[in-house]
Amino acid sequence: MEGGQTRVSLYEAKTHLSELGERAAGGEEIVVTKHGKPRFRMVPVAAPMRRPGPGGVDLDVPAAELKALADLDWFSADEDAERAFGTRG
Repeated sequence: MEGGQTRVSLYEAKTHLSELGERAAGGEEIVVTKHGKPRFRMVPVAAPMRRPGPGGVDLDVPAAELKALADLDWFSADEDAERAFGTRG
């Protein structure tokens, strides 16, 4: 029953938790009741967003420019800043 809704008693939910959990993970909404009144729902968890791997994002930048950026030494001292703050002669 993909995408449907099923109502079960709290006792039934405790007795069949594993099975109901699998059904909920498959997209079924399970409403758990106590004395015939809805108490809570079991629903699937949204899949986490994944970060794209290398080459997974199109930056619309020519490959030569990307290579030039990759080849930069991003941790070298900035000589102009050092001169401005008096730390370089």
